[in-house]
Amino acid sequence: MNSLKKITGLALVALVALTLNGCNKDDTTPPDITILGNNPFNLEVLSTYNDPGATAEDDEEGDITSSIIVDNTVNNKIPGSYAVYYSATDAAGNEGFATRTVEVFATTAALAKNYSVVDTCTSGGVPSIFTYTQTITAVNSTTIQFNKFADYSGNNGITATLNANGTITIPTQTAQNIGGLVEDHEFAGSGVWTNTGILISYTDKNLSAGNAIANCKAYYTR
Repeated sequence: MNSLKKITGLALVALVALTLNGCNKDDTTPPDITILGNNPFNLEVLSTYNDPGATAEDDEEGDITSSIIVDNTVNNKIPGSYAVYYSATDAAGNEGFATRTVEVFATTAALAKNYSVVDTCTSGGVPSIFTYTQTITAVNSTTIQFNKFADYSGNNGITATLNANGTITIPTQTAQNIGGLVEDHEFAGSGVWTNTGILISYTDKNLSAGNAIANCKAYYTR
């Protein structure tokens, strides 16, 4: 009798295991991931990204939100389009995916800071390096102003435009009676964001010295 009970018990265990394995084998449906909050998500540059999260639901196991793995590529220091990837795997090995787009956008308010500047200018093949401090102020939502552009004293009227894609344009502008030699200069250039500040590339045409041109790169560090 005991042997019969033992055999019956083993058969029952085998039957349960076979049933479970059969269910797992037939389960080919991946979990459904639902993104919470806005998608796309708009984030002002330099602001902290707090992910709103997501939920995961499996047709066999129910709520498996706790198993979600998040891969966050957002760089809040540089304007651009980034992705947050969500994935969840059920017991049968089926993997579900979802993606949130995060649009990091630039503002003149975010640009309005004090900077340490290392400015390398090359004229006639000879580079010169200037270091100075710079303050950028926001004139309006699309315009910024430099308090001492290109390290010339009295050169506080140069402005730049913040473009929709986050780049910076310095339209051609003339500054008169600037610097220690009280000269007239013409400036034009562009800028991009970096992880530590911005990079301004510009030309400096000395109108008072035969239109001599210097090509410059200025790294602005916040």
